[in-house]
Amino acid sequence: MKTHRKITWIVGLMMAMVVSFVHADAQKEEFASLQQSRESRTALVSYLQSTSHAKETASGMLRATSDAPAEAKRMIDEENKDRDRMFTIIASMQNQSKAEVARQFAVRMGVDVSEPELVTTLRIHGSNTVGASLAPELVMAFLGKRGYSEIAVEREGVESQITYRRPGKKELGVVEIKAHGSSTAFDETDANKKVGLYGKFCDIGMASRPMKDKEQVKLTEAGFGDMRTAASEFPIALDGVAVVLNRSNPIKSLTVEQVAQLFSGKITNWKQLGGPDQEVYVYARDEQSGTWDTFKSRVLKPFKLSLTEKNVERFEDSSLLVRSVASNKGGIGFTGLAYVDSSVKGLAVQSGEEARPFQPTRLTVKTQDYPLARLLYFYLPIDSSQVARDFVKFVMSNEGQAVVDRVGLVGQGLSTKKDQNNAESLKKQLLADPSVPQEYKDHIVVGDRKDTQANIRFVQGSNEPDINSINNLDRLSSSLANSGNESVSVVLIGFADSVGGQSANLRLSKERADSVRELLEAKGVTNIISAGFGEAMPVADNGSEDGRSQNRRVEIWLKRN
Repeated sequence: MKTHRKITWIVGLMMAMVVSFVHADAQKEEFASLQQSRESRTALVSYLQSTSHAKETASGMLRATSDAPAEAKRMIDEENKDRDRMFTIIASMQNQSKAEVARQFAVRMGVDVSEPELVTTLRIHGSNTVGASLAPELVMAFLGKRGYSEIAVEREGVESQITYRRPGKKELGVVEIKAHGSSTAFDETDANKKVGLYGKFCDIGMASRPMKDKEQVKLTEAGFGDMRTAASEFPIALDGVAVVLNRSNPIKSLTVEQVAQLFSGKITNWKQLGGPDQEVYVYARDEQSGTWDTFKSRVLKPFKLSLTEKNVERFEDSSLLVRSVASNKGGIGFTGLAYVDSSVKGLAVQSGEEARPFQPTRLTVKTQDYPLARLLYFYLPIDSSQVARDFVKFVMSNEGQAVVDRVGLVGQGLSTKKDQNNAESLKKQLLADPSVPQEYKDHIVVGDRKDTQANIRFVQGSNEPDINSINNLDRLSSSLANSGNESVSVVLIGFADSVGGQSANLRLSKERADSVRELLEAKGVTNIISAGFGEAMPVADNGSEDGRSQNRRVEIWLKRN
């Protein structure tokens, strides 16, 4: 092995250097003993370097990777202690600084000491939706807030490397982002190796879907614990899986079932839906993608359909998928909301024939009324490093959520001006809609949802809000605690699905609103009114479990006296 021969040569060189300069018998004996210890490790050091578990550095020391075995890390520590003492002995006899001796040694080991040393401080793997634009922007904002300088990002395909300089440090810090799809947040795949939490190849997993049961089981068995608790699962943003068409296509809205028929090949020509006599071409995300998992589970699976094998192309890169739809008159694809631009047309989607169609917009995604709205996640092991925890804390703050908004996804912090305008427009529509109950209008006429567009949703089969809703209630209680909000009243309006009798559904909807009221009161919020409207004003089709789940919700309105 070349590395083994190189290390053996360096060992001999160091011995020759010291023979020329060491005259004291005690130093000779110590140096010889250190050299003997190092020689016993030569083969193992060579092996660790060949497997990329250890690397020579400009300081003359070895650095172990975070995924190196514990025994290997212990051996590297011993090797570095011996090297450090040997550098000290040589420096004292050559009348040089120890740093210069170490630098010369590093040069002989093939290290380019003219380049700043890079130290990886954080590794984030997973979703392309999160990792392509959002994660780099979040990292750079976080580093800037910490006062770091020379922040720069290099991109290669779906991977990014962000370098930065810390005060008082010679080396550059590095944040590694690999965005090969949500599955790679948790483990390696056939196509992507050395990724994911399971092999400890990353510190934070990013996903555009919730963790799957099988992923949770595997990580639990590996000692990660339950990663679907509030301590490890962080909903960092909202997004919508937008169905996009070529701009020349006149079709404006479709049901989820019709979308499924298009992507499965049941419908092969747009004229079958009243469109042009044009063959359908399908553009879909790849198998590792969380966007694909969401689309498959929300669109194809409910109708027991699978993706067509004819006229279909798969993509790892969402931007390339959108460009492909834009260039094909018969094209249809799906992608994250942030990737929808003026080159394509976003399709309004309705969950069923009787449900209202919703465009994929910031407001419909924030309320989660859009049938294909989804949460984006960070997954953080409970024993994560402090820098990983600090980063996630920043992401969940209003400052971090403002970055989410800036990159085109939907944040859950302070509302943007656009969010507030959207909320006011929706209120006007509701007040003008004759199908909306008058009692509901009486509750909202002097209220607003400028800062509370997110609906409260519940864990299936309970009146317990889900993790994302708990986070939003925390944000609301913190906001109401600010000076100037003492006279603000909170109006909670609950809704139910249509299963069961009308009176029972009225009771259930009121109970959901009351459960939210109790949580807010426990956080110190007062002046709360709760009401229930049963199965009125459905936002989704009650014919499916997903639709019924969407209809079980609580709206929050604020009255500013």
